[in-house]
Amino acid sequence: MAGQANVLIVPDMEAGNMLAKSLSFLAQADAAGIRARRPRAIILTSRADSELARLGSCACAVLVALARRTAPPKALA
Repeated sequence: MAGQANVLIVPDMEAGNMLAKSLSFLAQADAAGIRARRPRAIILTSRADSELARLGSCACAVLVALARRTAPPKALA
């Protein structure tokens, strides 16, 4: 991948775990993550995560919760 991505979306938890650990150990990157499934988002952290990564995961969860509260209701199909 070329460029500087702000967001990476992965197809499943295993792929996300491999990507986050690779970036963390090989590139000294911090990664924040949540699993944004309904009805609740789950904050994902690792025992090896830095304080910045943990705070980033919490911030992501807050943004998802805020977006869900302010989103217009879905029309009934």
